[in-house]
Amino acid sequence: MIYIKKVILENFQSHKYTEMEFDKYLNVIVGPSDHGKTAIIRGIKWALFNEPTGDYFIREGENECSVTLIFSNNTKIKRYRNKSKNYYYIYDSDGNEIVLEGFGTKVPQEVVEKTTIKKILLDSNISNSINIGEQLEGPFLLSETTSTRANAIGRLVGVHIIDDALRDTLKDINRLKVEKKNYEETLKKLKEDLKEYDYLDKLQLISEKLTKIQKKIYEKQNKLNYLYQKLELLEKINEEKIINEKYLSKLKGLERISEIEKKLSIKIKDFSYISNRYNRLNDIVKRIERDRIILRSLKDIEKLEEYYKIISNKEKKLLKLIELFSKYNYIRENILENKNILYKLKDINTVEENIDIIDRNYNKLKNIIMLKSKMEKINKSLSIGNIYIEKLSVVDPLTSLKNTIEQKCQLLENLLTIKTRYENINTSYTNTNNKLTKIKEHIDSLLKQYKDVLNNLEVCPLCYSSIDKNRIENIINSYK
Repeated sequence: MIYIKKVILENFQSHKYTEMEFDKYLNVIVGPSDHGKTAIIRGIKWALFNEPTGDYFIREGENECSVTLIFSNNTKIKRYRNKSKNYYYIYDSDGNEIVLEGFGTKVPQEVVEKTTIKKILLDSNISNSINIGEQLEGPFLLSETTSTRANAIGRLVGVHIIDDALRDTLKDINRLKVEKKNYEETLKKLKEDLKEYDYLDKLQLISEKLTKIQKKIYEKQNKLNYLYQKLELLEKINEEKIINEKYLSKLKGLERISEIEKKLSIKIKDFSYISNRYNRLNDIVKRIERDRIILRSLKDIEKLEEYYKIISNKEKKLLKLIELFSKYNYIRENILENKNILYKLKDINTVEENIDIIDRNYNKLKNIIMLKSKMEKINKSLSIGNIYIEKLSVVDPLTSLKNTIEQKCQLLENLLTIKTRYENINTSYTNTNNKLTKIKEHIDSLLKQYKDVLNNLEVCPLCYSSIDKNRIENIINSYK
């Protein structure tokens, strides 16, 4: 067992320099009053427990003081203090020195390990050094209060561990109750918040109906566009059919006419040129007049849909009449010319000389006819383009429908966002219930452990009186 063998006080209160040797067992310091007995005890406590703090115990007129404790194992602890420095010096049995500073109001752990002397906790806030007694100090524990004695005895036998556990358990129970209350309030608030979104199921059904309607509109629009394309194709086919039928009816005597045309190349060339120019002029004049009519009619464009069918039918008839008139003039002139040619063909022997020239001119005529056909197709395309422009007047209702669909799509996105929030709130609600269940299970587990401790002790942790199983059940139920 380690004990203090010698104490050296230097400039500590009334002691200039004092050395005292102690016995292995009991040591009692006696002497007249005000001769430094208490200062010796205070110096030992200052070295062992860093009490009291401050520097007021430095001897009057001096700048520093120290207390040295030499133990039975030749370990030496020196406590040193001046106005600016505060040190511990530790010397082992071999004389090796360790200097400690910056430890504040606590005793360095190295000092406690060397001395193995520390204060005993009598209560959570009260401690005492049972190795050292001061003047007029009462017997151990008898001068303390009843609760302090009970706590001290409990600590000596280890009951304070149960008290600490009970105190921590009560704190945990109170904390868990507060958390449970907070969770319940949060759960109540979440339920109230969820009531605001009761209409989401109905809105979801409406959203699904809108989606189906939108899909049907899209399908109908595609079908309508497809029918428009087929209608345009049908009109083109009908027009080409009529033209081809007329051409076929006229080409019944093609073999006879081709023989005549070979002989009439020069006159046909002149006639074709003049006829083409004349037809182009007539077409231009008629187009200008038609454009003027269209421009005048566009003043009342709102009524255009009502007259569209009538105008389109008349326009088709007009184009057909113009074409028939042009062909009629062409055929009539050809007949007259052919009659003259037949009259002149009495001298047919001269025709053989001009066969080569007629062949070349015939090829040119074929090219001109092809160009004329292309020009007619271009004119038809322009007419069809004008008709399309007139049909585009129905775009405004489609634009309005598009805007309505976009608004409904935006509403649908908002509904989906609200649905996501609703799912998040449900998830939070489920997690909160799970946490409450875990907390309840934890409380039940702690109460079960507490019940086991009370059954083992059979003593009340508050009044230390004996308790039976019924009393233990009442204590446990009070916490529930």
